[in-house]
Amino acid sequence: MRGLLERVGWPERAALALLGLWVGCAWVSALLADRMPSLTSPYVLSPVVLAAGVALGHLVATRLGRDVVVAGLLVVTTVLFLGVIWTDGPAKRPTAYANANAAVAVQVIGLAGLAMLGSDRVRRVLLWLTVAGALAVIAANASKAAFVVAVPLLAAIALMVWRPASRAWWAVLVGSVSIIGAAAGVVLLAAREQWPPRALEALDPARQSLWSDALSLWAAHPVTGGGPGSLAEYSTLGGDPDTASAHSSLLQIGAETGIVGAALFGLIVVGGLLWAARGQAPGAVVAAAAWTALIVHSLSDHLLEYAVVVLAAGLTVGWAGATRSEELDVPEGERPVPG
Repeated sequence: MRGLLERVGWPERAALALLGLWVGCAWVSALLADRMPSLTSPYVLSPVVLAAGVALGHLVATRLGRDVVVAGLLVVTTVLFLGVIWTDGPAKRPTAYANANAAVAVQVIGLAGLAMLGSDRVRRVLLWLTVAGALAVIAANASKAAFVVAVPLLAAIALMVWRPASRAWWAVLVGSVSIIGAAAGVVLLAAREQWPPRALEALDPARQSLWSDALSLWAAHPVTGGGPGSLAEYSTLGGDPDTASAHSSLLQIGAETGIVGAALFGLIVVGGLLWAARGQAPGAVVAAAAWTALIVHSLSDHLLEYAVVVLAAGLTVGWAGATRSEELDVPEGERPVPG
């Protein structure tokens, strides 16, 4: 155990400690609300899956050959598309939720962008076809929000392929400002009794009730929230499984774990941006854009409870963070083959 800890640096320890605090906060909130903590709660499973995704992303970046990665992304994109078109009804496969499928597709775009960096022309063509396939997945799922957040990501990829950045701090700054601005907009909109016509056109009318209920529950339990699972009981629409959550990561977390949980969530979000920035600048910019896309999308939808979405985001961040490794500075043809 001691040898394992010695191989894990302080950033890894800090990240694991932060995720542990998040789980602990959710359990304390549950106990204070006289609720039984659950090991299957997204408050427990999502941090575990995120950590696993980051670790897997590191392995993909440092151990897998580029041809394997390109083939894998093509297969994943094909599976996502076939899952949608072969599903009758609104519960689109493979996640049974269209917007979650689209969120995975956005992360596939981010992974394809990372794979493009340093690839030859043939691989880049295949990866751009993968990106086109991921956009087809988003279209098949009719996810307007996913299209909106995918546009800056596509711009970041195109820019890094055309003119790679030498520094990544600006991507962290832009991502942070974008997330803060989107979060503030959601909270301000939730606090309004009447929504502007454009907001009602862009968002499902049920969100007006869900966001108002979530903000009301948060106000009733400002510090530690009403406990995981309390919003479904509190909300007027909570009896329907489709509207049992707030459809907003921030409002859901705030309502059920209070300002303490919301603050830890904010630290995890910033931590994801900083982790991506540990790597070489071009990859860091792409991963920061992909992470920002997921968080901004999650502010108006319930995406972080889907393990595959969180895993894909962890893969993207972990891959980018791993590019700081000196072995990745060696041209691909000269790189030693892992034993």
